[in-house]
Amino acid sequence: MQKYLITSFVLLLVTGVYFMTRPNKNVRNNNPLNIRESAEWVGERTLNIDKEFEEFKTPEHGFRAGYIILLQYLERGDNTIDKIITKWAPASDNNHTNNYINYVANELNISEFQELAPKDLPQLMLAMSVFEGGGDHFELHQVVSGIELAHKESFVVARLGRLGVEVYV
Repeated sequence: MQKYLITSFVLLLVTGVYFMTRPNKNVRNNNPLNIRESAEWVGERTLNIDKEFEEFKTPEHGFRAGYIILLQYLERGDNTIDKIITKWAPASDNNHTNNYINYVANELNISEFQELAPKDLPQLMLAMSVFEGGGDHFELHQVVSGIELAHKESFVVARLGRLGVEVYV
């Protein structure tokens, strides 16, 4: 009986340490912005373990997907931090939407109602990744690399053109 109790205690302790020290979901999934399962993305992992959120091979692929989605938001007129975050993390999904909006606006040092352009997306995505994962797990160069991956796609270049931005590849 004592051996069983000791074994159970050790197992419980190891499990607790694991859950306290494992990386956040957006880090584990290489999905900095916690994009929900939606489409077949370039750079998705072959093995799909998380049924709720996308899983990417690299953080750069996750930022690529986030950039593509955010460009679509801008093109549709969802072009302020308030509009983007309200759509990205709606309060109806039990998100802390107002805290998220305030955090990102503060990080970018702009009003949550100021219009954003594609040039603002790298800093926006970096700030979103911090809020989504609760830490500085990603770096600006990873965001930029993800954007460079997206710029290889003709549909992204076309969308940027409609937004008044020229891309030279």
